[in-house]
Amino acid sequence: MIESFRSAIRVALAAALAMVLPAGANAQEQTTAQQQQMQQQIRQFANMYMVTDYALGANENCDLFPLGEYRGLRIFRDLLRSDLGKVLKKEQIDQLSLYDKAKAEWKGCLARANHPKQWKVIEDAHVMALAMIAAPSNIATDSKTCKVDGVYQALNPTEWRFARTASESAAVIAKRRTDYDALTKEFAAIIDQQCKKGVSQMMQPGYDSILLTEEINLYLQKGKKQVQVSTSVGTYISATPISADMGAWRSRMGSFIGNRPSLGLNVYRVLDRGDKPVVFFHLSRPGTFDPHGKILVTRQGGWIAKLRSNVDEVALNLPDGSRIALTKQSGSGSNVLGSSEFVLPPDGKAKLARLGDDAAVTVSYRMNGKEWTPFLEIGRDPPVQSQKMGNIRKALVWANAPMPAKEDRP
Repeated sequence: MIESFRSAIRVALAAALAMVLPAGANAQEQTTAQQQQMQQQIRQFANMYMVTDYALGANENCDLFPLGEYRGLRIFRDLLRSDLGKVLKKEQIDQLSLYDKAKAEWKGCLARANHPKQWKVIEDAHVMALAMIAAPSNIATDSKTCKVDGVYQALNPTEWRFARTASESAAVIAKRRTDYDALTKEFAAIIDQQCKKGVSQMMQPGYDSILLTEEINLYLQKGKKQVQVSTSVGTYISATPISADMGAWRSRMGSFIGNRPSLGLNVYRVLDRGDKPVVFFHLSRPGTFDPHGKILVTRQGGWIAKLRSNVDEVALNLPDGSRIALTKQSGSGSNVLGSSEFVLPPDGKAKLARLGDDAAVTVSYRMNGKEWTPFLEIGRDPPVQSQKMGNIRKALVWANAPMPAKEDRP
């Protein structure tokens, strides 16, 4: 159970403050007011660091935060750690970390009624994250001149207000309006400082919030020839939304990617709790007309190969040199202009389950009974696409985290 933040910070920073405010000549040069101001600022940063770190740890085992909020907490936690690192030693910052403590406490989702102190921290983090999403709409800088770091796309004020409207629909805002407004101004000031260089990382939470809203919007229009989007973010993703394969989703594990395809495993928390795809990785070949597509992994460990080419066979290659042939479910067109889908048979699923965590699996295809050709990762000069079973299992644990009871959701 978390102690009072104030007392916890006081204990954790006792040694740190001695280092920051050393005895002797340096300390004598500082006025009491300056010392108190520095002390107060460190405590404030440490407080927010503990809140964000705890919330992210809890989110590992309970699906607490949708994409924009998750992104905001990750960015702000790392920013705070960097700032604290200017005055504290690494060991002292590590003492403030509550990430592992939160993971240990949140073995699944805690009931709010039985754990009010833990949920108070989640609420504090929720308000911070919502304020980060809203902040780009509150900047003094012309947002059209400041690009989102990572996608290098600038949004106009109307698009950023779209993000703010979404954040202010959260029920907690009515309860914590004063805190929310104050934090929004603070985060907007940080963005203004970053925008002096023409790019801002602190805009990423708002961008991801818009992206998720547009993903859900496109999912609800699935099957329509003409889809409607509200922002340029929606325009970017309208041709190939993630929701086309994954269904409606809430969050994505890992670093910010914006609207770009990502290397390695792409791990999602989706709303449908059935045995639906929650993980995917890309399959590519160097030629323009070569087969390419994705492997989708479902909640319960099923594998589906979806290709934008009609190939004859697809197989998983195991470390011992053996192969697991996937079963062809459908195919149309040619290997140049076509599509095909393959699924992992039950005995193949059992074989994968017996592999150790370090076992790496690759994917290959062939036509007309000729030589097997391995699929590659995406990107420039990509290697053979290879995924360790341990990484896939960890991804499924994260993707399968439960959501809080409806009455408990932040």
